[in-house]
Amino acid sequence: MLLNRLRRITTDGRWIPEIDGLRFVAIASVFLFHLAAELEVRSGRFIPIESKFWIFERFLGNGKSGVDVFFVISGMILAMPFARQFLRGASPVSLPKYYLRRLTRLEPPYIVSLAVVVLLTGIYRHGLGADYGAHALATLFYQHTLIYGQMSSVNPVTWSLEVEIQFYLLAPLAMQLFRIRPTALRRGLMIVAIIGMGFLQMPFTGSSFRLTASILFYMQYFLAGLLVADFFVLDLEGIRSSAIWDILGLVSLAAIFWVRHNDARTHIVLPVLIGLLCIAAMRSVALRRVLAYPAIAVTGGMCYSIYLLHFIFIAVLFKVTRGAIVPSFSFPANYAIQLMVTGIPAAAMCIVFFLLVERPCMDPNWPSKLWNRLTTRPARDPDAGR
Repeated sequence: MLLNRLRRITTDGRWIPEIDGLRFVAIASVFLFHLAAELEVRSGRFIPIESKFWIFERFLGNGKSGVDVFFVISGMILAMPFARQFLRGASPVSLPKYYLRRLTRLEPPYIVSLAVVVLLTGIYRHGLGADYGAHALATLFYQHTLIYGQMSSVNPVTWSLEVEIQFYLLAPLAMQLFRIRPTALRRGLMIVAIIGMGFLQMPFTGSSFRLTASILFYMQYFLAGLLVADFFVLDLEGIRSSAIWDILGLVSLAAIFWVRHNDARTHIVLPVLIGLLCIAAMRSVALRRVLAYPAIAVTGGMCYSIYLLHFIFIAVLFKVTRGAIVPSFSFPANYAIQLMVTGIPAAAMCIVFFLLVERPCMDPNWPSKLWNRLTTRPARDPDAGR
């Protein structure tokens, strides 16, 4: 099947389509959020969402919650090998291999995507500013938020990747929680940390972007991923699939994209809701089938490429497609038009990038294979020259 040839390559060969289905939910919400913002503020005239479509506006405007879903999934995926080691006695995780895998898997697509963004930005703006190079360099080394105290002017979405990198570096330390043997104590400490961090952050909400866009404000999401991994490794097989999980999953999903991000309590509620959604994704009936549907799961597996490039592709394409805006139409109608003429082509371009750049880097042995190709001389034909 063609879709199976397009799906992500995993290090251990275990592909969990339901998790990639959750990735689809996350990337789709972010993608739709940025497409709406492009239509609303960059069309040459302000196009508000009419008040009668307030529910549409509420869910669309909270599309940024997809980033929080990514954080929980990242915590869960990185925690699984450590959880198996400490809780099931599996082979120890090699830290050199852990860090090398992060480097070989994530950096090549990131660097190539940044080059694409710089090129397209130069075309879009008819040139680059004098200080653009400094911002690009800070973005390349995941330091833009720390240095400039704002989102990257090169690729704004990379603020979350800076948070991810901070967690990758700290993750082996956080994984020591799995050394706590009593299950109730270990999980209890995780829950207290997840909720407690949210309360501790409340007085600082709205303060410096350097603080609120760092691991200090998002650690509880990754810890929620650790907690989910704990359940997956020890209890998942004992949890019976049931329609009750469908209800819990759908309620959690709706709540995740309903909670306002300007509310300080968001960072208390969302990690819990997303963690519950992750478990529901594996033990529901109908929801699980939807998330594991091949087209959804395979597209979700492309989320990194889509996340890296969707913003610039939408912006560049919109310079042409904004001519399709019909002033007399409602915002949802214009949005539907832009979804077809801008969103679909932008997504298709991201998928091409995935196939050409990211997917090859998913093979953990790609560096050695590339080196062998570059250094191995082709065998000489003994009959050549006769």
